[in-house]
Amino acid sequence: MRFPPPINPHDGRIVFEQQACINCHTVTGTVANGRFGPDLTHLMSRATLAAGATPNTPENLRVWIDDPNIFKPGSLMPAMHLTGRQNDQITAYLLTLK
Repeated sequence: MRFPPPINPHDGRIVFEQQACINCHTVTGTVANGRFGPDLTHLMSRATLAAGATPNTPENLRVWIDDPNIFKPGSLMPAMHLTGRQNDQITAYLLTLK
């Protein structure tokens, strides 16, 4: 039985930078310089996600990335249609942003 390689936050940053995320969000020190969505530079210092719609936990962050409408119907953030692995990688990266 083969197991997938462990999730590396650095790989998650690469995936994040290759997705449309960077068109809306800013993360200081990266190519992400979007102006439509919130600045994610210190994402994990926040108590909530989705403008207060849900607690900022690793599990909720992963769900938010997968389908924002679960927590905030009508959200301007689109579901990104990532693979499970891509979502895990981006979540691992975003969890490092303190």
